[in-house]
Amino acid sequence: MAIVMKIEVRAVDGECLPVPDLEIGARYRYENSPSTWDTETTNGDGVASFVDEHPEPPLEMRLYVSDALCDTFEVEDGATLVLEL
Repeated sequence: MAIVMKIEVRAVDGECLPVPDLEIGARYRYENSPSTWDTETTNGDGVASFVDEHPEPPLEMRLYVSDALCDTFEVEDGATLVLEL
């Protein structure tokens, strides 16, 4: 049975201003399943919404910008994560 989770990522610059039109990649890591990947683009408020179906609860979410690992977060449905660039 698949699990659907929604997680928002708010991208901000060093002055805490939103970063629009930024492609963010998310790699989800699981205990027993192969990792999965998704990409979303931030809106005008710097928010990217990830709504994904998972084979089991993810252990973590690794966020990437331009193939560079930015940060790793624990995953919780409905969470809003802040990614400072």
